[in-house]
Amino acid sequence: MPQKKSYRRRKRGLSGAFIAMGIVSLLYSGFFPLFRVFDYVVLAAVIGIVGKAWRAASQKAHEKEDEAYEKAEEERERVQREKEERERKAKEEAARREAERAKATTGDAAVDSLILKGQQMLQQVRAENDRLPDPEISAQIDTIESIANQIFKAVIEQPKKAVQIRRFMDYYLPTTLKMLVAYRRMEEGNVRGEAADNARARIRDSLNLVIEAFSKQLAKLYENDALDITTDIDVMETMLKQDGLIDSGLRVRTSTGEEKKDE
Repeated sequence: MPQKKSYRRRKRGLSGAFIAMGIVSLLYSGFFPLFRVFDYVVLAAVIGIVGKAWRAASQKAHEKEDEAYEKAEEERERVQREKEERERKAKEEAARREAERAKATTGDAAVDSLILKGQQMLQQVRAENDRLPDPEISAQIDTIESIANQIFKAVIEQPKKAVQIRRFMDYYLPTTLKMLVAYRRMEEGNVRGEAADNARARIRDSLNLVIEAFSKQLAKLYENDALDITTDIDVMETMLKQDGLIDSGLRVRTSTGEEKKDE
């Protein structure tokens, strides 16, 4: 395409040069009589100089035009490649999440429904995040999403823990999504003013609280597991000692986290 354009421009440059030389011929003949051969030689020289100068100027202008066109074409191609890459990644991510949802079944219809509802809310959270240009708040949302996914993973592994995330599902996660929607709308609407600025600041601060609360929610889901495993370790160590499989006098850690001397 650029080569064809350059060819057409060269043709237009020659046509322009012929027109310019014709105009110069008319003007020259109007001011200077053409009685002698010498007069025609001078006219030819003037016409040649004008034509050469015109072609040089036209060529330079067309080269700049070609360069600008090629840069614009490269930019369009770059934008198109980036768009296709984003679409490809989005499809891969959607397929991955769909596969994860397909695997996220517990055999309990009520728990599966709860998890599906939560994952759908997280999809909305992710969509809001994609529309927010603020890297700071985007990082906060990424953290929230990561912790929430770990919470759902804990429930998938042990469906009996679903009762522990009822308030998380009914209030904490929906309210977090509501805050993000409000923040995004203010940003897209370019809403300004003291009230809007205060609301933005409150939302950013609240997201830090949400991260802390979600982290504690996740820790609580594994709290009993941690106590159970430390109890099992205490029992095993006692049995190992009784069977003479470990030396006495070793320092061991109890289920409360304290170290004591094993006698």
